[in-house]
Amino acid sequence: MKAGKKALDGCDHKMAYFYFLAAVSFLPDDSWESYYDLSLRLNVLMARAANSSCQYDEAELTLQRICKRARCLQDKLLAYFLLGHPNQAYATCSSILTQLGETVPETVTTETVGDMIPETLRMYSEVYGDDWLGQKMEDTTLCNIIKFYSAMASAAYFCKPSHMVAYFVCKMVQLSLQNGVCQYTPLALMQLTSIVIRIDNAAFIHRIAKNALALSEKFGSSGEKTELCVNYYMGAGHLDSYQLGANQLRKAFSSGLSSGNANTAFYCAGHGTHFSTISAETDLPSLLLQIDYYLRLLEIYKSEMAKKFFLCYRETVSTLIDKGQSTGIDAKLSYGNASDPGIGNKPVLEKCFDISKPGHFFIYVIKFYHGLNSLDMIKKQANYSKSKEVGEIIASMKVVASQSESNFRNKLELLEAEQYGVTSRNDRSTAFHAYNTAIASAQKAKFIHEQGLACEKAGFYCKRMKDNVKSLMYFNQARDCYEKWGSTELKSCLGNVTADPNQPLVKC
Repeated sequence: MKAGKKALDGCDHKMAYFYFLAAVSFLPDDSWESYYDLSLRLNVLMARAANSSCQYDEAELTLQRICKRARCLQDKLLAYFLLGHPNQAYATCSSILTQLGETVPETVTTETVGDMIPETLRMYSEVYGDDWLGQKMEDTTLCNIIKFYSAMASAAYFCKPSHMVAYFVCKMVQLSLQNGVCQYTPLALMQLTSIVIRIDNAAFIHRIAKNALALSEKFGSSGEKTELCVNYYMGAGHLDSYQLGANQLRKAFSSGLSSGNANTAFYCAGHGTHFSTISAETDLPSLLLQIDYYLRLLEIYKSEMAKKFFLCYRETVSTLIDKGQSTGIDAKLSYGNASDPGIGNKPVLEKCFDISKPGHFFIYVIKFYHGLNSLDMIKKQANYSKSKEVGEIIASMKVVASQSESNFRNKLELLEAEQYGVTSRNDRSTAFHAYNTAIASAQKAKFIHEQGLACEKAGFYCKRMKDNVKSLMYFNQARDCYEKWGSTELKSCLGNVTADPNQPLVKC
């Protein structure tokens, strides 16, 4: 068993599995009666090692054996999670918490949760400080209660309404605020931030999340770092640079995979790929290689849902590079047609790859491009409803830019420049200043793709104003940006425009 643990620490999951298998073979036939604790530990370790080394049949047999032979619900809980049975895990947590003296309701109303969330945040504001941080939770029963509320919230995420998740998260955070900190407090606080963040409370929630990260270092909760990262970038992490987030999520992917937490690891990879795509954190050819690496791993880990997600992003990146002419693939031929979701992977990834959750600021990236498209329509024909819609988008972008300057300031400024170019066409000096401000902000944020877009929009504005010299200058700047990003397609489209400054207006 010691050799197996050492192999696990070195991320050699296949060798660890064989060591644990050998250890189990030395146990007597009645080991579950005569050596219960040792049998349970060895089987749990063997299941983890088998799952991480893609021996899914062996992992499932071991987990089923644990479910059958374990003496209590608490010992069966991990097996339910690894088998991907959220309903059973939820029921198990409920039963354990009841035995620990907690009253677990079958349902709660949205009104109840609506009152609990502000109450929990108020308690945090009043309690958080050096005194509370120094108050260690001594009651092991309370620690276990928080642990199982956390597990119950995770299970509820996949089988219950979202307000039930919020209820359990608020319960465990309130217990910790009332009784002191324990090793499960950092994740509890981070789970809270991921479900309650909104534009109007983002700065406050961001502080809670940062404090949770700092607290996790105090406890040295290395096993929870991947989960902490996941929850951070589901919510408060959107206020940080998306480029920083892409980098951190890649690290969390490696950490999660090496520790045997493949479900969470691939969520980090998917979320990181999204961050990288919208922020140009890396050039497109490098991003394509990264996605192909994930797809090769998924041929081993066999998650159809995750594979579809990465293939979708691969198609997007390939289209941006060269419309797939030399970078496209036939997905079925190149990456097979895996139908086995792997142990527990499918329900996890289906939920985790949903980027429409309230905490996500991605919707404002979509609004940005929708606003630009609406302005293009207004340039062709005046449209009051479209103009009103653009005004509402700009108003919302002002709010989000005040919360996440590095990600949205340049987008707001480009929308304002385009709006000004439509409504005040003759004031060229002010329009040029607005476009140049947007270009400079994109450059400062290192959004090379949106720097190119701002240059392109400025070029088309100059073309409409019959200023072909400046239009050519901006178009050349845009081409340089797209080339650095690795988009041959966008560069070639602008090449057609800049070849003859006197030709009619053409857009990529």
